[in-house]
Amino acid sequence: MYGLFHPEYEPQTWHALIGYLLVTWATCFVVLFFNRALPMIEKLSIVAVVGGVFVTIMVCAIMPSVKGKPYASNEFVWRKWENETGWTSNGFVFMAGCLNGAYGIGTPDVVTHLCEELPRPSRNIPKAILFQNLIGFTTTLLFLITIFYALDDLDAVVGTSDTFPLTEIYRQATGSAGGALGLIIVIFISSFVCTIAGYITCGRTLWAISRDDAVPFSKMLGRIHPTKRNPFNATLTCGVLCTLLSCIFVASTTAFNAFVGSFVIFSTLSYLAAILPHLLSRRSNVEPGDFWMGGWAGYAVHTVSCLYIMAFIVIFCFPFTLPVDAVSMNYASLITGGISVFVIGWWLVKRGEYKGPQFVARDNALLAKDAL
Repeated sequence: MYGLFHPEYEPQTWHALIGYLLVTWATCFVVLFFNRALPMIEKLSIVAVVGGVFVTIMVCAIMPSVKGKPYASNEFVWRKWENETGWTSNGFVFMAGCLNGAYGIGTPDVVTHLCEELPRPSRNIPKAILFQNLIGFTTTLLFLITIFYALDDLDAVVGTSDTFPLTEIYRQATGSAGGALGLIIVIFISSFVCTIAGYITCGRTLWAISRDDAVPFSKMLGRIHPTKRNPFNATLTCGVLCTLLSCIFVASTTAFNAFVGSFVIFSTLSYLAAILPHLLSRRSNVEPGDFWMGGWAGYAVHTVSCLYIMAFIVIFCFPFTLPVDAVSMNYASLITGGISVFVIGWWLVKRGEYKGPQFVARDNALLAKDAL
């Protein structure tokens, strides 16, 4: 934001670190101490995110006309293809580019970690997942179309020294640094409230697996705070771990990006770890719910899902550009392999003690009440 009005500004690592820590602990604080207000905060968050997308689309669509600037051609938006990655296969570049979409809407499991706090989870969780993807797909498509038509210099975006290329896109769309600042603030607000949602999910995930005695210090992490009525210890631990991760950023941005970039691979592998055993066991170990897909259709969807995951996991491990060096190398495969070895070793240690989630019938009274 500062760099919009000071072209001579050169971002430093410690600048990003301070911003990272402020957002991390501000959002963690909200989740820790405002548990009763979280439903209202999440409702306001939805308004902020969806409203922010609407405002951004309208501004980027209208401002070029107001400023008397021409829109990009249909040829540029819909037909022109530019491959500056160094890879000779345009098909492979297209597939590798799907990584951006995976970051945007590739986490449909997020709401499932709140199933013990929602009424009728067997119906409401699938609905939430459906609407998450419908809203994500629709808003993303409209947003991309709008900013492509608002662009007038793609080379300036690609060659910008700004660590956030969207800043240059907004500058071109609005024709001013002030307009770009306003839209960047919209992005910041959306990111801030999404970080709150991220801490809600991470804290409850860590609490759930701690309750099942699957991680170190399970007794401490698996507790519910007696007055805050939330997994306080687990959420606080997530904040501490995120802070420790920032230390890697200070030492090496390459190592930090490797850890962060592995997120999509790990989350996608977690889906494979759930879907593949379900498929191989002929779907016999899960009680059919309200949205159970029976017959050949269910097997077809699960099979395609597994094949899709296996293919894209390999693609996402390739370097993003060629030629490659130690800095531009994609270390996701190294991080994935190393952590997988650690997880397998930990499973061998804990397999005799791990209890696992306990089955609760859908008509059980527990499902009609909030666990927290």
